[in-house]
Amino acid sequence: MKPDHPPVSQEPRPSGAANLQRRVKRQAWAPEHDLFAVAAPGLEPVCAHELINLGAEEARAVPGGVLFRGRLDSLYAANLWLRSAGRVLLRLKDFRVRTWEDLLRQVAAVPWEVWLGAGAEVKVQVTLRGSNLRHEGRIAEEVMKSAASRLMALGLKPPRLAAGGGFADLEDEPPDPDQPEVAEPGPDALQAGRPAQTILVRGVDRRASLSLDGSGAHLHRRGYRLAPGPAPLREDLAAALLILCDYTGDQPLLDPFCGAGTLAIEAGLIARRLAPGLSRDFAFTAWPSFREPTWGHLRRQAEAAALPAPPRSIHARDVSSPALEACRANARRAGLEGQIEIQRADFFSAEPPPGPGLVVINPPYGHRLGSVRQAADLAQRIGQRLRQAYPGWRVGLVLYRPEWAADLGLTRVQTLVAPHGGLKVSLLRGEVPA
Repeated sequence: MKPDHPPVSQEPRPSGAANLQRRVKRQAWAPEHDLFAVAAPGLEPVCAHELINLGAEEARAVPGGVLFRGRLDSLYAANLWLRSAGRVLLRLKDFRVRTWEDLLRQVAAVPWEVWLGAGAEVKVQVTLRGSNLRHEGRIAEEVMKSAASRLMALGLKPPRLAAGGGFADLEDEPPDPDQPEVAEPGPDALQAGRPAQTILVRGVDRRASLSLDGSGAHLHRRGYRLAPGPAPLREDLAAALLILCDYTGDQPLLDPFCGAGTLAIEAGLIARRLAPGLSRDFAFTAWPSFREPTWGHLRRQAEAAALPAPPRSIHARDVSSPALEACRANARRAGLEGQIEIQRADFFSAEPPPGPGLVVINPPYGHRLGSVRQAADLAQRIGQRLRQAYPGWRVGLVLYRPEWAADLGLTRVQTLVAPHGGLKVSLLRGEVPA
């Protein structure tokens, strides 16, 4: 395996370090691991559906994500292909904890040299909920001390605390504990070309777990959306809505309120079978266990599976010229230039494209609409327009108030509720009566 970082020094490596590759093979690549795909609350069934399609073993949706098992190439593939997940974690330990010594014993048993590169920048995020563990800062210190001791015993440079602090104090109003704030790499890590690593310690009641973040930046950051519109829809939510609607690219798609184009672009990626992680970096590439040939093989497979163009037309429309310019710029960065029909048009007067197909709508909301009454009026107008001009079409909508669903007049309705921009929104699929 090609090492992903230079030796610490030019002196002969100690005998412990000489056995590192055998440790990596035995403890990282030989066994299957417990893995966890983090998903926004409400999107767990969509994420589980994706993992099952990827061939993940024992994929099971739980609050906050999906548990599954696999070897390290399964973690690579999940990061490469998942559209609705936030990140993918490797479970290092999951154990019952009664006393402080239980934690120390389990942390010391982790083969840190297999997962943390020499001199790696590390952030430790601690989350405690009703746990009999205490003192988040001390927990983070013990994790760092244990990792440093393991690496120094092998003659390797110990990991160091990433800039920005060693732990997150999440005792008051804690967010989802499996969604870490990713540490920004310091200058030394940037020079070495290695992203900072995030270790998660989670204590709930009498159980605790240690995990390592394999993704780095949140997976919704595909890299194409550098020109956001007002209140843009996050990429994982857009993809989840399309998956909920069973969109595969084999029928026409229209986004009549496209804004910066997130829904249309995610549809284009799905239609062309383009892996969303092809153009970005991941934290697992800095692990000592990283295998470049395996990662390269998965990437080549993904590139070979991609179609040259969407099988059916994708239409992105809006009445705002600046929004359409942002949509064009984002589509170009996503590799979809010329493959999405982008035009200025009013949904309430423009003719539908040839169909039937799928209409996906993320309507404007908040201060752009004024009062709640005005927003409800818009929902009613959308429903009327759909029934008038789009009979037989399927529909996917983002609803910012669930009661608006009754105004749409759709049949075969299904919904998921997920967080977005500090709100709870409903992702809805339905059909316009023929």
